[in-house]
Amino acid sequence: MDAGDEKEFPPWLRPPLERLLALASAGQLPSGLLLTGPSGVGKGVLARAFMQRIACTRADDALLPCGDCNGCHAFLGGIHPEILEVTPVEAGKEILIEAIRALPDFLGLSHSGPARLVFIEPAEAMTVNAANALLRTLEEPPGGAMILLSAARPARLPATIRSRCRLLRIPQPPVETVRAWLGACRGSVMTPEEALAASLNRPLEALELIRDESAVENWRQDRAALISLLTQDSPFPTVTAFRQCALKSLIPRLQCLLLSAHYYLATGKHDDFGRLFDPVVLEGYARGLGQHELAQLSLESLRWQREADAPLNPELRCESMVLRLTGENA
Repeated sequence: MDAGDEKEFPPWLRPPLERLLALASAGQLPSGLLLTGPSGVGKGVLARAFMQRIACTRADDALLPCGDCNGCHAFLGGIHPEILEVTPVEAGKEILIEAIRALPDFLGLSHSGPARLVFIEPAEAMTVNAANALLRTLEEPPGGAMILLSAARPARLPATIRSRCRLLRIPQPPVETVRAWLGACRGSVMTPEEALAASLNRPLEALELIRDESAVENWRQDRAALISLLTQDSPFPTVTAFRQCALKSLIPRLQCLLLSAHYYLATGKHDDFGRLFDPVVLEGYARGLGQHELAQLSLESLRWQREADAPLNPELRCESMVLRLTGENA
């Protein structure tokens, strides 16, 4: 996402960006800032827009960076000398202590802007040793240094780190605001309503579904697996369909499907995610299991999600899940 594009920058992120820039102008940036909020709400977008705006040499009084100056080009190219991003080497992996140990030397260098900036995302991915190393830096921060952390699950961070950071929470924006924003963004692979439901109400992931055919293909594959669960008499075609999906995206969508089925039994209506499926087959699946069993499956799906990265046999894992979901292994 281009932070300098007025139309594309999420409107719910403008007020917090204004507050951060006001602190920078007043020379009051905290040494540690913890950005929290639901997944997909734009915490990373906010942090990067702020850092690029600090790097920008032409923005003057504008809220967003120009995107064309040398400072913007250096930031976007990942080579700005006063800004450092710390992320896992691979998506879904941990942030190791070696990456955090390098921060004091980087932050201790002189700076020409409001501060030397480090952004750690996702902060909860730090190992225990990495978190302890960061704590030492937060306890004695170099002058003119600012560490930004982004965490969708801040409770996973040590309380000692949370207590040494100023908290900035980005709440879930109103659905109407997100739909209007998605409708104004370029792209037409899916409608804003479909994309928002399929992304589990995560605005930035919904934007991917509107624009990115690979993200849409991933959704289609997950949806086909869930349809197989709802319609197949035999569990084995569903096991095959589950095996073809990435469990990290399939399991959260499965959890929403279970909640949609439970919601139907409780209210006789379909929620936004449930409306992405044939109502007749969803209703049949819901009635076949009942509220108590759906609630038990929702709880079990949390364990499946926690174990998504565990080194288990993929075939046996999917078979166990599907047999449980179809009542064959209750």
